[in-house]
Amino acid sequence: MSSGTARSLQFQRGGNFAAGLSGRELRTPDQCRWPAQAADRYQGTRREGPQRARALVYLCLNHYLWGRGSDEDVLRPGQIAAMRLSGRHQAQHRTTWDVPQKNAASDATRLQPVHHDAVRAIDEYLPHRVAALPDTGHLFTTVNGRPLEPQSLLRILRSVAVTHPDLEETACTLSADAVTHSPAHAASTAGPSGNAAGAGGTRGRG
Repeated sequence: MSSGTARSLQFQRGGNFAAGLSGRELRTPDQCRWPAQAADRYQGTRREGPQRARALVYLCLNHYLWGRGSDEDVLRPGQIAAMRLSGRHQAQHRTTWDVPQKNAASDATRLQPVHHDAVRAIDEYLPHRVAALPDTGHLFTTVNGRPLEPQSLLRILRSVAVTHPDLEETACTLSADAVTHSPAHAASTAGPSGNAAGAGGTRGRG
């Protein structure tokens, strides 16, 4: 099996392949706020608005947003790309999503708690979601309506990060692993972007 095929399979199964630098560049809560700040201020591109990118960044920050220090809160690029519209489950104020089991050898899934801030960003994105025919049902699609690949998530993440002055110089080598494994955020009334309110930036109930 080629390394490319192995990586592709690992992505599909929610694996933790980290393109770029090793996955521990963001070591403090202050540094972990930078991607959220960048996402909140991101203006999008000529072809699409900022909503999809913002939702993707917030899902990458799921572990940081929960602030519980549990690896169970980490959403890996392959798991995010594999999320489907039908995988959402709502119970009062709690939202969970069906995601592939990490490194699973089958199609096994588990229920992943998704933080309120990320859910809000997803809801802001959904009216802008593009679907091709037939619609595959993937939550995140390209501007042509095809399922988003994990490698594209990394490109979007870096495109957002480069707009932040503190990430500008390192954005081109920032790994998705660095963001998904961001240190847990201490409970606070401020949002992940450091504001009391913002686009998806109010820290609320999960």
